[in-house]
Amino acid sequence: MNSYNIEGGVVDLGRIKLPVPNSVSPEAQTFLASNPWGETPETDEPIAMWETRDATDAAFRMLNEYALMIWPCDIEETAIKGVRCHRIRNKDAPEALKNKVMINLHGGGFVIGSGALGEAIPIAGETGIEVVAVDYRLAPEHLFPAAVDDVLAVYKHLLQDHAPQDIAIFGTSAGGFLTAMTIMRLKKECLPLPCCCGVFTAGGDIANLGETFNYLTLNGFYSHIGLPMSHPLCERAVFVGDADLDDPLVAPIKGDLSDFPPTLLVSGTRDAVLSSATMFHRALRRAGRDADLFVFEAMPHAHWYNFQLPEAREAIDVMAQFFSKHLTQ
Repeated sequence: MNSYNIEGGVVDLGRIKLPVPNSVSPEAQTFLASNPWGETPETDEPIAMWETRDATDAAFRMLNEYALMIWPCDIEETAIKGVRCHRIRNKDAPEALKNKVMINLHGGGFVIGSGALGEAIPIAGETGIEVVAVDYRLAPEHLFPAAVDDVLAVYKHLLQDHAPQDIAIFGTSAGGFLTAMTIMRLKKECLPLPCCCGVFTAGGDIANLGETFNYLTLNGFYSHIGLPMSHPLCERAVFVGDADLDDPLVAPIKGDLSDFPPTLLVSGTRDAVLSSATMFHRALRRAGRDADLFVFEAMPHAHWYNFQLPEAREAIDVMAQFFSKHLTQ
């Protein structure tokens, strides 16, 4: 039996054994059974996530190439107001969509992921709408609000040629949190808001990720439980620096959400950030906003990067339909 400390309300999950569920696709069962994220580390000693950039950048480049094999797109590297960006265009996009655009903010814990297009390419390919992937500045070299400043500069530039109802913003993980932060920044600067946004495997408060962060990892049940904000190697803390964690520009969930644009949230039941997504979804709904939450059975953090899974294709399809609906209505 698992122990239960009645006085402290502490549940010991140490003896629970979870089999591969039969409630997911055969491909996902194979994926989960293969321990896809590697063996559990022999040491509990954490490393700085930003020190893994070389390896992760190489992995992201491979993911970009894999995505292009499935969704052939034209990619143009450019600079917008001094911010490095990639413009991704579907080769067969209809003329009627030429005036639509989406801004994508990659994941990577605010400290890695430069040049990652693993979500921008599929969405551009599926919707036919141009995606501008913003290669925002990373921590620890550049602290909050540098990344948001970069997104803001790109958004303002796009407003010169696009109506706000023709613009959407979305991102995964760190990019999802940055999406919500950007909306709050636009509100503060009295700028028109985009027609919709996607906050994928993310939420509205990077300092409080909720209960799932205490027993799940970004990789499901493998590797290390995430570091608390008090730890010097916590990428979220490094990104925030000395900023006020109660400021709605840092924690949108603590601000006025009454005019937040329609929002799609996506997560999985093996995603450490699931609680964060559910809390933000509830906050948006309490504020009377249009917000949808999709939670995929047994899927880990950002499972839609694993294009071979039917669950990944389903998630991408959900995202594409959401953006197409709001950008073409």
